[in-house]
Amino acid sequence: MTRFILYTCMAFVTAFVGVFWAARGFPTHFPSPVSSRPLERTVSTTFGDNSSEKKREELVQQQLQDPDNAKRNPLRADTLQAATGFALSPCNKTMKADLVAATRAYAAGFQELRKCNPMFQKKCDLVEDKATAAYGTPFDLRVQKALHEAFEIGGVSYADFPPELQMSVMSLANSRGNPVSACGNTAERVRP
Repeated sequence: MTRFILYTCMAFVTAFVGVFWAARGFPTHFPSPVSSRPLERTVSTTFGDNSSEKKREELVQQQLQDPDNAKRNPLRADTLQAATGFALSPCNKTMKADLVAATRAYAAGFQELRKCNPMFQKKCDLVEDKATAAYGTPFDLRVQKALHEAFEIGGVSYADFPPELQMSVMSLANSRGNPVSACGNTAERVRP
């Protein structure tokens, strides 16, 4: 009998506490961390702010004055010439071989400038910005436009390059290319 009274009292106390807790909206109290502080803004730019564009242009100007920049002019000229030659004569296998060789050398320089240890993210961002600026001169923009046009014609694609250079080639040409040759398409049209 005493057990029955004990269990009944426990049930009434539990019901009373439960109803009291429910009437208050089931509040819970968790202790707040001792070292909490308000969140800080991490974005430093605002809408319409073009400070990153100014920074990029300053880096390009620095690269134009850099003596190493002039050393890349032969690579740029060869790649521009090969891309233009391939665009004018996409059926010529020698033109394709010249384009692949020149683009490989051009992309290898870009890849070399972009090398960075991913453990140092801030340093990698700076390295990436410098590489983009080094390959963002007016001469480079002409080369990259010619590469894009050559890749869009067909017959050359990122698959023609070693795997370690494929991302750099696609970035510089702004295209994946098309492995299907434009010559095959025109020859099929001429036959019927």
